[in-house]
Amino acid sequence: MAKMNISKQKIGVFWKIFALLICLYGFFISISLMGSVFKSFVDMSEALIKGVSNPVIGVFIGILATSIIQSSSATTSIVVGFVASGLLSSSGYNAIELAIPIIMGANIGTSITNTIVSFGHIARNK
Repeated sequence: MAKMNISKQKIGVFWKIFALLICLYGFFISISLMGSVFKSFVDMSEALIKGVSNPVIGVFIGILATSIIQSSSATTSIVVGFVASGLLSSSGYNAIELAIPIIMGANIGTSITNTIVSFGHIARNK
């Protein structure tokens, strides 16, 4: 009986290691897919650069993006990825100059979700 328990423990450890390796493989696949997706954003980034050359529009793009995905951290990470890969730079503008209004808009957009939820809690007492 003791031999069988040791064998079951070894099988359990094997499956845990196997599951860990599968998860690690999935993580590496997702990283490579994300890299290829960022490379396909070249056309979109040209339109984005034209739109965010005006800081007010950049703020509204940040607010809209954060409101849609409801995560200012994700919006900021995407913008930082664009800046790091060179997709958010143009001949007349520095990439950081274009990214700052979008990140500010992302921080403002964080409060949009809270405001929408608070509207559901307004009670009219007579």
